[in-house]
Amino acid sequence: MLLTCGAADTSAGGLEAERTASVFHSYEFEPVVDTPAPEGFKPFYISHYGRHGSRRLTGTFVSDTLAVLEAAEKGGGLTDAGRALLADVRKIAAAHDGMIGQLAGRGAEEHRLLARRMAARFPEVFARGGLVRCQSAVFHRVLISQANFTIALKDAMPGLDFDFTTGDKYQMLLNGPKWSHEEAGKGGEIHAAVNALARSLVDPAPLVKRIFAADGAAANPLKFARDLFAVASICQCLRSELESLDIYRYFTPDETGALSHALEAEHFADMAASEEFGEIPLRGTRALACDFVKRADEAIAAGTAVADLRFGHDSGLWPLAGLIGLEGPGERAPFADSWRKCPAWKWMPMAANLQIVFYRGASSGDILVKVLYNEREMRIGGLEPVQWPYYRWRDLKERMVNR
Repeated sequence: MLLTCGAADTSAGGLEAERTASVFHSYEFEPVVDTPAPEGFKPFYISHYGRHGSRRLTGTFVSDTLAVLEAAEKGGGLTDAGRALLADVRKIAAAHDGMIGQLAGRGAEEHRLLARRMAARFPEVFARGGLVRCQSAVFHRVLISQANFTIALKDAMPGLDFDFTTGDKYQMLLNGPKWSHEEAGKGGEIHAAVNALARSLVDPAPLVKRIFAADGAAANPLKFARDLFAVASICQCLRSELESLDIYRYFTPDETGALSHALEAEHFADMAASEEFGEIPLRGTRALACDFVKRADEAIAAGTAVADLRFGHDSGLWPLAGLIGLEGPGERAPFADSWRKCPAWKWMPMAANLQIVFYRGASSGDILVKVLYNEREMRIGGLEPVQWPYYRWRDLKERMVNR
């Protein structure tokens, strides 16, 4: 089956620039293709994890960038480009006022569309009605993503019943427990390695010279460049709120590439299966993998739940892809080269998602699964499919419980 949907409304050049945004990149809706299941097998249950949709920036990227520019403005220390940039950053700051980290309109759109596509792709799972169990992390952007997804799914399949739960317990389950003291030390090592890589990749001097008329206006030029790049990257998430404001125009292509590679490395080292640090996030996701197994086995045995929907963050989803061993998002790579082997724009955009679709044999009762990541059929490293892309549930379960 081929299911299509309109892609993001950007030009080819605009999309290419937006793909430098690492985990700040908005979801790309592409046509999806379903390989026919083996004869006699029908889908009956879906186990899912969805990252929140496109959002505003967390942290102090916007306020720190604005403070540096406004301080320079007071002393007449901005160039013409700097004054234009300040006006743009003020617009971005206004869109973040009282809304740091909150879901954007585009993020709500992404989850509604993902739900509609799931319902259209697997009507056999939902048309008979049944229970949909929903777990959510506690942050507002996640809860509002869940609300948009489930409302759209209910609209498409009115016979469904929903059960919702959240709390600190689920925050930890869906995104991994707090690091131990030993792991916290490793976190400091990750931070130091990422900063060292950024210093080797990024020369902020030309950018600073184009923006500031006075030397020393940016006390920490590298921080200013990286903060400003994060501000540029998030604009695509706020395309309706900011009317397609473009901050990338203040960077040269070489600067964009260098800053993007540093940003990719930071996120990959922190969350994914990097060769240097990957064991820490993978250990943290084992409880989540066991939750997938427990709830799936309950659904297989009882037949009342037709789906388990989980809503969280990149920090929960990316390690899970690594633990399962998905070819692409779960592959090992040196963190400095992750932008080549495992680009975040492709595998960890806003609204990134994992769907494990369960099929039962009409005569045998055997259970097969296929794994979709960002709605694509995926290969699982080290496991043999019964018939591509369908795997035995018992084989995947063994991987998730014991890896």
